[in-house]
Amino acid sequence: MNKPSHTTDSLDFDFWKQLAQDDPQAFEALRREKVEQLIARAPKAQRRRLRGLQWQIDQTRKLAGSPMASCLAISNMMWDSLQRLNLRQHELLSATPGKRRQPQDAAPAATVLSFPAQLP
Repeated sequence: MNKPSHTTDSLDFDFWKQLAQDDPQAFEALRREKVEQLIARAPKAQRRRLRGLQWQIDQTRKLAGSPMASCLAISNMMWDSLQRLNLRQHELLSATPGKRRQPQDAAPAATVLSFPAQLP
């Protein structure tokens, strides 16, 4: 198997797919190594939070029972987090005195067309 250099940040999907099929243990070891490298490159103030998030992801993967269930559970985690962030943004915007009206708050402009009544 041709192993590309893993010193770059590029993702070789075919390599990872083949490695997962041929040697799941090597895949897992390399995956953990790459995740740790990514966390180590993050600002020091964020590393603890990132390690905690990765722990949650790893536990979700263990409990899921299948790769598809794992993918769905992690995707749901992402969407839940995004929804909480969106709600928090709306709370902050509505609590700000003299806030500017956001485009999504404005009534959409539309031209109303009149159509003749249809006869039976």
